[in-house]
Amino acid sequence: MLPFVVSGLALGAVYALSAVGIVVLYRATGVLNLAYGAVGAIGALLSWQLLQDDWPVVPALLAAPLLSALLSGLYGALISPLVAARDPLVKAVCTLGYALMLLGTCFWLWSDDARTLTLPTDIAGFDLGTARVTLTQALALGLAVTLTVGTAALLRWTAFGTAMRALADDREISALLGVRIRRVETLTWVAGGAIAGLTGLVLGSLTRLEAGTLTFLVIASLAAAVVGRFRSLSVTLVAGLAIGLVEAIGAAWPETAPYRSVAPFAVAVVVILWLQRTGARARRGGTVEVRSAERPVGALTRPLPPGDARSVLRVLGGLVAGAAALAVLVPLVADGYWVRVLTSAVIFTIPAAGIALLYGRLGLVSLGQVALLGVGGWVALRLAFATGWPFPLVVLAAGAVTCLVGIIYGLPALRLSGVDLALVTLMAGGAFQIAFSATGFPDGGPGFLGKVAGSGMQQAMPRPSMAISDAAFFRVALVCAVLALILVVLHQRGRPGRAWAAIRSGEAGALAVGVALTRYKVWAFALAAFITGTAGALLAANTGRLDPISFKASDSVLLFAVVLIGGAYGLTGVVLAGVVGQVVPAALDAVGINGNLMLVVFGAGTVHALVTAPRGIGGQLEDLAGRWR
Repeated sequence: MLPFVVSGLALGAVYALSAVGIVVLYRATGVLNLAYGAVGAIGALLSWQLLQDDWPVVPALLAAPLLSALLSGLYGALISPLVAARDPLVKAVCTLGYALMLLGTCFWLWSDDARTLTLPTDIAGFDLGTARVTLTQALALGLAVTLTVGTAALLRWTAFGTAMRALADDREISALLGVRIRRVETLTWVAGGAIAGLTGLVLGSLTRLEAGTLTFLVIASLAAAVVGRFRSLSVTLVAGLAIGLVEAIGAAWPETAPYRSVAPFAVAVVVILWLQRTGARARRGGTVEVRSAERPVGALTRPLPPGDARSVLRVLGGLVAGAAALAVLVPLVADGYWVRVLTSAVIFTIPAAGIALLYGRLGLVSLGQVALLGVGGWVALRLAFATGWPFPLVVLAAGAVTCLVGIIYGLPALRLSGVDLALVTLMAGGAFQIAFSATGFPDGGPGFLGKVAGSGMQQAMPRPSMAISDAAFFRVALVCAVLALILVVLHQRGRPGRAWAAIRSGEAGALAVGVALTRYKVWAFALAAFITGTAGALLAANTGRLDPISFKASDSVLLFAVVLIGGAYGLTGVVLAGVVGQVVPAALDAVGINGNLMLVVFGAGTVHALVTAPRGIGGQLEDLAGRWR
C-alpha cells in the first residue's frame, strides 16, 4: 500500500499546485481559469520538443514556465479586460474558448499522441520502506507546500498582496484608492501561467505527456479549489493531497482501479452541493459567484418570438420544407462519404438543440451533453442486441432512459446556476467518460454490460430495414432531427417557453408571477436529455458500434463552443452548430488541412461570440434577413 500512498501524495501535490494557482487568480480577478491545464500542456510540450532537439536540459525545462507565463499574460492583458465587467460565467466560458485554441495548437503541432517526458529528477531518489520515492515526487510535494506558504505570505505581508486582496473585495473602490488594476491583474495572470508551466512538466513526468489529458486534468485541481471554497489556500492544499491519495489508493484493487479517476469529480460535486445546501457562500468565497446583475444576453438582443399559432406554423413549415429539400437533394449530389458526414451533422444538431435550450432560454450551461449522448447510445445498443425491438421503439426507449438520467443530472440546477452548474456538469461528464472507458459499450454479449469476450464475436447494431443504405439512413436521421426540433419549438413557443423566459430574466420576478421554478428547470433538463438520448440511438445505428473515446469531456466543451458560435437563440444557430461541428472539419480533411486547426478556430470563435456577437452567426443571419423583409 505504501507505494500507492507515495504516488498519491505526489499526484495530489500537483493537483494542489494547480489549485493554488487557480485560487489566487480567482481571488485577484474574479476569473475561473478553465484554460489553466491547456496553458501548462503547451509549455510542457515545448520543453519536450526542445529536449528531443538536444537542447541543454536547464534551458529546455525553463521554456515551459516561460511560454506558459507569456500565453497566460497575453490572455490577461488582451482578452480578459474585454469581459471584465461581464458575468462570472461568461468570463469562465471565455477561458474555455482560449483552452480550445491552445489545445488545437498542441494537436496541430505535436498531434494527440501520448509521450513520455523524462526529467533529471526521475532518476534520482531514495527508498522509504517498501516504496521508492523519486526526486520528482518529492519535488512536487515540496513545490506545493512552498507555493502555498509563500503565496499566503505574499497576500498577507506585501503591498502587492494587499492590492490583490483589495481587488478581490471591490474593484471600483480599489481603483479609487490608487490600485493599478490592470497591472496587478496582468502580473497575476503571468504568475499563474508560470505555475501552470511547472505543473505541466511535473504532470507530464508523473502521468503522461498528452495535451488533451493535461488540459482536462484541471478538473481535479478545480475539485481541490472547490473544497477550499476558492479562498483558503491551506484547505486547498490538503484537499489536493487527499484527492490524489484517494485516486492512487483506488488503483490498489482490481475492482476499483478502472474507476479511481472518478474521485476528483465526486469530491467536487458533493462539496458544491453541500455548500449550496448550507448557504456557506461569501461574496467571492463560497464556491463561485453565480448570481449576476448583468442582463441576460437574450434581453440584450430580442425577446422570444410570439407564441401565436400562425408564427409557430410558419417556423414548423420552414423546418419541414427545408428537411424535405435536403432529403431529396443530398443523396443526389453527394457521394457516400459526404452523405455519412451530413448524417453526423444532422444527428449532432439534436444535442446542440438541447444545449441551446438550456443556455439560450434559461442561461444554464451544460458541459456534459456528449455524456448524455453516450448514455442514449449505450441504452440503444443494449436494447437492440437484447430485445430485437423495432428501431423506433429503441430510439424512444433510449430517449426515455436518458431523460431519467438527465433529470438526476439536472437536479443540481435547482440550487445552482452560472459557474457552479457548469463545473458540476463538466465533472459529471468527466465521470461518465471514465465509466464508458471502464465498461465499454454493448457489442452483442450477455449480461448487463452486453460485452463479448472475444473481438471476433462482436456484433454491430442493425439499421432499420427501411434504412439500410447510407442515403436512406440520412433521411431517417433527418426525420428524427426535425421531430426533435419541432418538440423544442413547441415548448419554446408555449407555456414552458414563457416560464423559461421569466426565469432567465430573474428568478425572484418569476416566483412573483407564479412560475414554479423547480418544475420548469427540471422540465428543461428532461427535454434536453430526451432529445439527446434519441440522438445517441441514431449515432449508434449510424456506425453500428460506439467507442468510449468518442464521448470525452472535451467533446462536450467543443459542442458547447460550436453552439455559441452558431447561435444559441434560434433554430438557425442550432442547425449551423451541427454543420460547423461536423462538416467543416471533414471539409478541411478532404483538402489536406489538419483538422485540429478547427479547434483553434472554434476556440477563437467562442471568444469572439462572447465578446462581440452573443447571438452567434445564426443571430446575425436572422438580423440580416429581417432587414430585407
